[in-house]
Amino acid sequence: MELAAFSIISDPRNDKNQVYSLDSLLLIIFASVLSGYDSVDEMCEFARLKLDWFNKFVKLERAPCPETLRYLLCSIKPQSLIDVFDEFAKTQKYCSDGDCIAIDGKTMKGTATSSTEALHVISAWSSQYGITLAALESKGKKNEIKTIPEVIDLLDARKAVITTDAMGCQKAIASKIIESKNDYVLQIKGNQRRLFNEIKAFHHLQCREGFDNVSIETYEEIDKGHGRLEQRKYTHFALTDWVDNKAEWRGLKSVILVERKRTIGVSIQEQSSWYISSLQVNARKAAKAIRSHWQVENPLHWWLDVVYGDDHSTLHSANGPLNLTMIKRYCMNLLTKDSTIKRKKHRVMASAVDDTFREKLLFG
Repeated sequence: MELAAFSIISDPRNDKNQVYSLDSLLLIIFASVLSGYDSVDEMCEFARLKLDWFNKFVKLERAPCPETLRYLLCSIKPQSLIDVFDEFAKTQKYCSDGDCIAIDGKTMKGTATSSTEALHVISAWSSQYGITLAALESKGKKNEIKTIPEVIDLLDARKAVITTDAMGCQKAIASKIIESKNDYVLQIKGNQRRLFNEIKAFHHLQCREGFDNVSIETYEEIDKGHGRLEQRKYTHFALTDWVDNKAEWRGLKSVILVERKRTIGVSIQEQSSWYISSLQVNARKAAKAIRSHWQVENPLHWWLDVVYGDDHSTLHSANGPLNLTMIKRYCMNLLTKDSTIKRKKHRVMASAVDDTFREKLLFG
């Protein structure tokens, strides 16, 4: 990330009374969030404490007041930050071949007010690189169906496997993924009742007939730790034209049944999940895509909540909540650039206290 990258972000302020340059304010915001400080009060205090360090890159006689940063965060056009994501992917020479890209939504509960709903953002997460490739606001969870195709349009991905939860299991989304030259694994539930019922009936028929002339593979995983034993069996089988609804879904070739058994002490929990896919039968590859999807729930959403306090945003007006959560995602991307410190939480701590480490993350 170079200071020149800030040129992507246009200055929303009036020309009059600009005591601080746009570059200096943006550097304060990005460096502060990278170091775990996400409120405007904390950002201003961080700038005051690290004034000498900031002056290595920008002219900053004194730290700005909180209102200056609050106004900027609320006024920046979100499209500018979307473009910053695109620029980051280009500079990292991102290669999507063989990647699993999980698309999922997250609601920032703390952004809700008495007159507005909480902010809901759809993110595309690369399991191969551990970074957010794109993010867009969705007008509530129910509008994820409309926003997901727009997120796919932002991805410069080819030959990847794109996954969604059951909300994204839609004909238009499957078609959009195929048009983008990628494959899909989409969880299916009762929201696509006709296709779901046909698939289960087809599976029952094939089990009875021994999957005669139908390609099928199985793959099993076992995880043990913290007093818990989890077994997962993936059954990946091809669909035939026996399923009448198959032709209505572009690229649909196969189905994955995942049977999970979790043992904790004497307690045993069993659960089954179903997925439709454009992949040829390959149980190991299907398992990788399904397991990778939950990375968007664990590293990304957990990080946003626990480390960056995404559910407790202090910005509630204009573009502030959306811009801040986009910046947090971008800073998470920057944290992946250094692996000398194993835990990302410790990288945030190091960024807060080590000027050299922070400089390395921001400027390479």
